[in-house]
Amino acid sequence: MLEQGERTFYSNGLKLWYKVSGSGPVCVMPTPGWGVSSDIYFLTLTRLEDHLTVVYLDTRGSGRSEKPPTANDYTYDLFASDLEALRRHLGQERILVMGHSQAGIHAMNYALRHPEACAGLILIDTLPAFDEHYHGDVQGNIMARKNEPWFEEAFAAISSEEQPQSDEEFGQYCMAIMPFYLVEQGITNRYAEAFEATTFSVAASKGQEAVQLEIDLLPDLAKITVPTLLAVGSEDFVCSPLQSERIHLRVKNSKLLVIQNAGHFPWLERPEQFFPRLRAGLQALSLVKDIQ
Repeated sequence: MLEQGERTFYSNGLKLWYKVSGSGPVCVMPTPGWGVSSDIYFLTLTRLEDHLTVVYLDTRGSGRSEKPPTANDYTYDLFASDLEALRRHLGQERILVMGHSQAGIHAMNYALRHPEACAGLILIDTLPAFDEHYHGDVQGNIMARKNEPWFEEAFAAISSEEQPQSDEEFGQYCMAIMPFYLVEQGITNRYAEAFEATTFSVAASKGQEAVQLEIDLLPDLAKITVPTLLAVGSEDFVCSPLQSERIHLRVKNSKLLVIQNAGHFPWLERPEQFFPRLRAGLQALSLVKDIQ
């Protein structure tokens, strides 16, 4: 059993932060890598800790973890290497890996690079590649919201060519485009503590943006053989059900859950659907033992 609480470890010369909470199989949950801290996760996903020992990781350059020296140090190879260093640091033979949004790419990439060390995947509102299919899907989903009262202001922010130059500006930008990510616009107020505690790193964002197009997992997804549970909000514009289906169709031992009337954060908007269905999915794939 892992000791609970906040810790640090070293990987590739960087001091990285993580937090252990819960009981059950060890499940590492990295942040997406583009600069958001893990606060939004460990403050709102506590119900998962009833049956998983969740290790929340602030990825390199994000949250409380040290920033690498250059923007070239945010590669997918290094993210996978950091996850492997954490597994070894924790003394675990095998780990579950859970990823939300772009962190799902890091989770799948880890499973492909270290199949012997990955016991299973939990993928929440994610995507397999930043290809033309993906970008066309996103653009269509954006325009589908054009009649919403908040659309004009949020669209101006998401389509602006001006790039945030500071962490504060980056955080303001993320909140300005947040309406696209939600079905229920009052969610940010309901979870104000979690959103306000979450930090943003513009340096990590620029580093990840530089390498996003360098990965396309689609040709290799059939090589993933570990149990894989996918969950996605039915109205997610940026990682739509279509993107999860592209993964589900290629990963043989996978199960897909669509959370109705939810956007990019289905556990916030529809917890009454998300947590019981995720728990049942984990059990069906034998990723956890019988849950009482």
